[in-house]
Amino acid sequence: MGGVLNIVSGAPSGALNIMLTIAEDLGRYCESSILLRKYNRAGIQDAVVVEDRFVLDYIWGLCKYLDKHRPDVILVHGYSTHLWTKMCAAIKKIPVIHVEHNVERYTSFRKWLLRMMDQHTSRYICVSRAVAEHLVTLGADKQKIKVIYNGIDLKKFQIEKISHSVFTVGMTARFSSQKDQMTLIRAVEYLYRERHFPIRLILQGSGKMKEKCQAYVEKQDLQKIVSFKTGFFVELAPRIDLFVLSTHYEGFGLVVCEAMAAKIPVIASDVFGVNEIIEHEKNGWLVPKDNYLILAERILVVFAKKDTLNFHNVIEEGYKSIEFKFSLNRMREEYRKIVMKYISVSSIYIK
Repeated sequence: MGGVLNIVSGAPSGALNIMLTIAEDLGRYCESSILLRKYNRAGIQDAVVVEDRFVLDYIWGLCKYLDKHRPDVILVHGYSTHLWTKMCAAIKKIPVIHVEHNVERYTSFRKWLLRMMDQHTSRYICVSRAVAEHLVTLGADKQKIKVIYNGIDLKKFQIEKISHSVFTVGMTARFSSQKDQMTLIRAVEYLYRERHFPIRLILQGSGKMKEKCQAYVEKQDLQKIVSFKTGFFVELAPRIDLFVLSTHYEGFGLVVCEAMAAKIPVIASDVFGVNEIIEHEKNGWLVPKDNYLILAERILVVFAKKDTLNFHNVIEEGYKSIEFKFSLNRMREEYRKIVMKYISVSSIYIK
């Protein structure tokens, strides 16, 4: 086979989306195959799935695949997929490029394994400085790390708004303690009940904490103002006036970039990964994490400014920052420069 083997978990995620973008671009220059760990919940065509019921079956299955296909290099995304993939690559003596998308909380064993596998890792690509710094603290070789920010297809977010009468806030994220949708729900509840502010909230996503959030909304009788959806941000964007990301931490807030690309104002937590994108009051607004009262007041301030020149300048600055710093073409080019160094001459397409 030769070329590059792109590996990620088969669950829908930002990491999977980035992998698909990179794999497609690399496929213009060399053989570029996709292998999914565990399942194919996103319905990716032409993807090979290696099962993972108890890790060892994934290692065994991947080793068999590598014996048969022998890629020049493996580009692996995501925790903990990269750990088990590196073990296979080390056994089969295939170079590995590890793409880290988040500030993950490694167990002691996995920290040890990351350090052991460092000698078998050719390069690390991190989606933000915060992720890179975290990876170094875990034991990754700093000299092997390259920061490449995720890129946005600006054309995808040139959307027409759907008319609605009530100011609507939206958030797209996996339902988890990290993303902390509850803080946003409480902020909206406070505005509605205590400040008598007409507002709606749409929460988009799936995950372990969704049922808890839904139960809270029902208990507090907030069904008229809080709704739950699934799907992609581009489907939510036409329906909202403000995007909020009430996260506790991020590797890289890709959805923040998507909101800016759609020219939607953004409020987000002042945490690593997000504050590399947002400059407070220049291209968006930052608030402390886990504080629904401050978040609520910031929503009111942004609403009050919505017809001012300053407000529209912030939105334009947001769009320009994505165009300049987080373009899709820039991301593709930077990945290509790294990956193609490992591709054998016989695997490169002649144009």
